[in-house]
Amino acid sequence: MEWQSVVNSIDEFVFEKTGEHLDSLQLAILKGVLNGHKYSAIGKQYGCSTGHAKDKGYELWQLLSKVFDQDVNKSNLVATVERLGFVNYQHHIVKNSVKISNINFCGNYETANLENPDKVHPESPVTNTIYEDEIVEQILQETKFKAVEKLSKLGLTPEQIAESLDLPLPEVENWIE
Repeated sequence: MEWQSVVNSIDEFVFEKTGEHLDSLQLAILKGVLNGHKYSAIGKQYGCSTGHAKDKGYELWQLLSKVFDQDVNKSNLVATVERLGFVNYQHHIVKNSVKISNINFCGNYETANLENPDKVHPESPVTNTIYEDEIVEQILQETKFKAVEKLSKLGLTPEQIAESLDLPLPEVENWIE
């Protein structure tokens, strides 16, 4: 998988949360870890010691844990970015020839007329929220499918995959076939 767009998306997300971009070594660590490299290889490629890469990696995992509000480390990075949707974060979704590049998850439900949906304006938050929910669900399904596919390639049984991803077993079995 091409991880550069994921690394860019994570950097963008960190900037949105902290006001600061990741530095070049942090970006190299992210890309290296996503590609399965060890700190020694990352340090060598970046031109620093293994110890320095490990120290900077530790700082990076602390930062990402804070901005993602969950434990992030070298061993769970791939699963975390897939679960959080960063695989699709920067990608644009095309549906009915309309490109959607920004999803607003907040809505002002007070302005909608839920008792008479014919009077709901097409640009109302409720209409947009329903459409956005469909997009989010589509992204979530794609991410789950990719995770199932990857875990299957790693040799996990459908039962183990279903349990680890909290998915129904028949759904996992359908995706694997």
